[in-house]
Amino acid sequence: MKNPRHISIAQRRDRKSIVVLTAACLFISQCLPAQTLSQEQQQFISSWQAASRGDHTAFLNRRQGLEQYILFPYLQYEDLRNRRAKVSPAEMASFLDQHQDWAFTGGLRTAWLKTLGRQGRWEALLIHGAGSRDTVVRCYHARARIRAGKLEGVMAEAQELWTAPGSQPKECNPLFDWLRANSGITPGLAWRRIRLAMQAGNPRLTLYLARYVPAQDRQWLERWQDLNRSRYRNLGVARNWRDEELSRMITSVSLQRLARRDATRAWKVFQQLDGRFKWSESQRHAALREIALQAAVELAPEALDIMATLPAGALDDQVLQWWARSAMVGGHWQVLADVISRMPPETRADARWRYWMAAAREQLGDAQRASQIREALAREANYYGFLSADKLDLPYSICPLEPAVSKADVNTLRAREDFGRALELRAISLDNWAAAEWSLAAGRLDKNGLRAAAALAFDEGWYDRAIFSLGDSGDLRYYAWRFPLLWQQQVAAESSRNGIDPAWIHGVMRSESALVETARSSAGALGLMQITPATAQQLSRRHGLAYRGSEQLKEADTNIRFGTRFMRDLMDRFNQNPVLVSGAYNAGPEAVDRWLSTRPRVNADIWVESIPYFETRDYIPRVLAFTAIYDWRMQNPVTRVSSRMPKLDSGTIQPAETTGVVCSMKTEERQAG
Repeated sequence: MKNPRHISIAQRRDRKSIVVLTAACLFISQCLPAQTLSQEQQQFISSWQAASRGDHTAFLNRRQGLEQYILFPYLQYEDLRNRRAKVSPAEMASFLDQHQDWAFTGGLRTAWLKTLGRQGRWEALLIHGAGSRDTVVRCYHARARIRAGKLEGVMAEAQELWTAPGSQPKECNPLFDWLRANSGITPGLAWRRIRLAMQAGNPRLTLYLARYVPAQDRQWLERWQDLNRSRYRNLGVARNWRDEELSRMITSVSLQRLARRDATRAWKVFQQLDGRFKWSESQRHAALREIALQAAVELAPEALDIMATLPAGALDDQVLQWWARSAMVGGHWQVLADVISRMPPETRADARWRYWMAAAREQLGDAQRASQIREALAREANYYGFLSADKLDLPYSICPLEPAVSKADVNTLRAREDFGRALELRAISLDNWAAAEWSLAAGRLDKNGLRAAAALAFDEGWYDRAIFSLGDSGDLRYYAWRFPLLWQQQVAAESSRNGIDPAWIHGVMRSESALVETARSSAGALGLMQITPATAQQLSRRHGLAYRGSEQLKEADTNIRFGTRFMRDLMDRFNQNPVLVSGAYNAGPEAVDRWLSTRPRVNADIWVESIPYFETRDYIPRVLAFTAIYDWRMQNPVTRVSSRMPKLDSGTIQPAETTGVVCSMKTEERQAG
């Protein structure tokens, strides 16, 4: 599995998820000394703390006078969230209806509806629970409809909820009891769920579901259980099975499962069984697609032959891209060119595949077409544009735009209620809620509005919001906002101490956290360079770095010190190779060791494309491109990206080749990342 610390904040961007902050009062009080807050903000925090404790009387007393405060509805939210078991349906529904465009509404509504279900308040649930996408609420609402005798559509919904690849929440059990009592679980429905469980590799569920299929059919479940226990190594025995509906389903699913373990073996078994079973078109395509895809990911020698057998119905964008990668690694340039030509127009137009089409045309002797493609790419400020410029010995084309947003536009946005509450939430360190409110507000803007939002965020030092707003607007040439020069003193000190290029440190920070000092990933990585506490402890023991605990990693000085020291360790481990170090920083050194031992050591640009983790495959180019841009932002000679990509077996540091920067506006710039 991937190292959990590889997941970066900036790559995931903003999923607009709603987070219920049950311990926010502690966070606020720890992060903001009272003297930094206005009296109104201090009163809000005191009221919030009372609501969070469930002290309704104290809450009512402390909130007095805050009715006009912009975040007053958040106090109401926190109070209602904690009292939702006692609040009247009319009061809760009225509050939710009045605040439909607030970030807390969806989460509060779901939590309240679940509470109504647990309390058996079916009438209220019937009225207010329709349309929810939450599984538990859907089960409760279906039960409410049954109790009210409103049965139209309930059977179909109950069957849909029951037919899941895993166990459903216990709150759904009464609904499923009703489904059984009303003969809603047919053998056909049971087999549909069994197939989903097989595809998900859930043998325990298939054992449970055996009770719903005829006794004479249970032998097929036993056979699949045997296959699953053997990791499908014995799937060839299926050639002795009868050709019937269940055997076709089981062999198709089992071939897909085997392909994820051993695509070469799956291909051999497929050839044995093909023609023996009259699979449906969808079953055959699903098996073939998975075998071909996994063979390409494994870079198996027969991958291209398998790909060539795929019918059009089994081809999709993912398969075509891996077909191209397999051809690329094997040096099959005509196949690469042909496959790129078959990609959807949007994929084919991406800088990545234009770069590789140029490589294919060059290898096929069409130097003129290769040069034309590269000349166009070289006018783009991204990884593939920079590599194309390197091939042609051209300077890099970076065409900045000076931020041009009027103060009036920024102030208009600042005065809007939705942006105002996002900024105020950030001011009192309710950061998750602040980001959620900002995302909702930004989602209502056009391109010009997003540009103003970026200006507002930059003014506030909220750099990730500025970066994301510009990305959403398509304004990628506002380099001063997208690549701000922050913490230069700390970076310079750690760069000197560890012998790491400062532009590279900036590039990693920008890629990892979008320059949010207190960033925290879902995997627990912290700060600007996204260091996990475990990594920090290891570095502390190994190098004698002072480490007091995880909160220290949210401080720029400490985080940059640990992150740069980690880069130094990786440089020593991976022969000073920035490509391997960047990959190890993202996916973990063990993953890079594994790829080096199992994948051909081709040219670095090809090797990067062959990485099986899509995130790392995009991360390395992003970091290298951002590093070049930070060279330019720091007014240093810009080291060519190709100079940072030595041969994988090289144990020597290549002399850095630098380039100039020009501005060419012949084509619209595109930015990767």
